[in-house]
Amino acid sequence: MHRHRKAPLTIEGELVAKSTGTALHFRTGDRVFHLKFGNGNVTGVDGNKLTIQFDKAGEKRVVDFYVERV
Repeated sequence: MHRHRKAPLTIEGELVAKSTGTALHFRTGDRVFHLKFGNGNVTGVDGNKLTIQFDKAGEKRVVDFYVERV
């Protein structure tokens, strides 16, 4: 016996992303470390998304959760 799959349930509304922890505030010029990309300097901040010029990996956009200040 085969069951027919129903269409996915659609809920109308607006999705709002919320922080689940303490916000880490970074500023342009901060020196940071990323496990994969190494050390770099923050060149832009867009909410929790950072643009970082890494010493060896070049410019990358990463979420602040994945870097720490050095």
